[in-house]
Amino acid sequence: MNSKIIWGIVLLALSLFLKPIMAIAGLNERLFGLHLQGETLFSLSPFLVRIILAVIGVIMLIIGGMQAANQKKK
Repeated sequence: MNSKIIWGIVLLALSLFLKPIMAIAGLNERLFGLHLQGETLFSLSPFLVRIILAVIGVIMLIIGGMQAANQKKK
């Protein structure tokens, strides 16, 4: 299997199960922000992070599928 397809599947799974994985690892939403001396300078919502991961995963699946199709043609 193409490595891009595998990465696409991993990113999609991560986007679906981000909250439970973070809870198991003991992490919180502050992970998605830039904090300096106790102040939040930049922050992404976990929902936005999940959307970004899902979009990147779908793109990786499409690229991997196209590469696999091209290899089969040759």
